[in-house]
Amino acid sequence: MVYIKRWIDYYSDLFTIEEGQQSFFESYADQFQQPAKLLSIECGPGLLSEAFADKYDITVLDQHQEFIDIIKSRTSYNAGKIHAFNLHPQDFSRYLAKNFFNLVYCLNYRVIFLKERALIKKYLFDAKMALSEGGYLILDLINFAKYDFSLTKIDLPEKSCDRGTLYSSLVKNSDGLSYRLYQNFVTSSGKMIEEVKDEVVCPVSLETFKIAAEEMKFSSVEFYSDYNKTPYFKDSEKIICVLKK
Repeated sequence: MVYIKRWIDYYSDLFTIEEGQQSFFESYADQFQQPAKLLSIECGPGLLSEAFADKYDITVLDQHQEFIDIIKSRTSYNAGKIHAFNLHPQDFSRYLAKNFFNLVYCLNYRVIFLKERALIKKYLFDAKMALSEGGYLILDLINFAKYDFSLTKIDLPEKSCDRGTLYSSLVKNSDGLSYRLYQNFVTSSGKMIEEVKDEVVCPVSLETFKIAAEEMKFSSVEFYSDYNKTPYFKDSEKIICVLKK
């Protein structure tokens, strides 16, 4: 499970706005009539979305009410510019308009928390339906191609900030097919906090996204290794997927 109340204390420090990230998103959003309409799914504390509040029409969703409360509190001075809702990613298509958003995005590899490939494919389908013609779906993923999945346990890259380090690992279930995520945050003073324990995840591959994008008839698919648009390579730490409707 995810210990969200503990996670919130450190999330914004660990998952900051990355180098080149704002200009990356602007290069796509600025292709549309302004203000472009952006939808962030599993938004966390919404740091990137908040940075765009004065320029674009922003909607953010998260299944954890705690994140939504933080966003509303932090952006109260900017009322009306960020629309924040407590919604699970499986349910957003029931409540939001179709063919409306110019950009839909999910960052910090949170798409893996959808647990199953079938649910990830449903997410891709729902996101495409929410997009305007020519709109973009942008996903920030761990590059699982660089890991040996014959192992029972896979250690993922550490993520550090001034306040400590996040350690993450995937453990294979007894069925040999599914995985659980474990994450511990060790503070700069040496205290260990369990952030995620025994959480079922789906370490989806690049090939899965390629196949799904083809099945759903996205007009183009691009893959990068970072927000500076460095071409994807097998040993890159992450994959930035850009799917165009």
